[in-house]
Amino acid sequence: MIAAFQMPLLRYAARLMNNVTLAQDVVQNAWIKLSKRVPPVEEPSDEVRSWLYTVVHNEAVDLIRAEERQRKLHEAFSTEQGTEALPETGLDEREALVLSCLSVLSPLQQQVVLLRLQQGLNYEAIAQIIGEKPGYVGNLLHHAVKLLGEEVKRKEGGEHELLI
Repeated sequence: MIAAFQMPLLRYAARLMNNVTLAQDVVQNAWIKLSKRVPPVEEPSDEVRSWLYTVVHNEAVDLIRAEERQRKLHEAFSTEQGTEALPETGLDEREALVLSCLSVLSPLQQQVVLLRLQQGLNYEAIAQIIGEKPGYVGNLLHHAVKLLGEEVKRKEGGEHELLI
């Protein structure tokens, strides 16, 4: 089955996404979903081919949307992180302070925190977006929250607990 559909699916996904690496991830996710399908699929057929293309398309669209959200978040926070610019976005003073402390985090930790805080995504959704496992997302988030909490305390000079 892989021999029959792998290359056409990769070409299709690569054209949709303009990114061969992400296309490989999308096609791999389709194969995983196919392996979990009930009843199991044993031979290539038109129905299986159609199903695979639908799954690849949906995965690609989801990933493109996630990448777009991620790009917008990075653009929004790559500019000045000062608290004076943030109240326009409707953030309260505490949230603005936390966001102004993001610079102490690695880019991946920033991404995870923003996806969790601003998009409200769960660990599995974040893991899919960053291409890691949910357990690693939890680890990244744990260490990021710890670093953010320390930075917020340092800036405030107080003993506040950071809850995410």
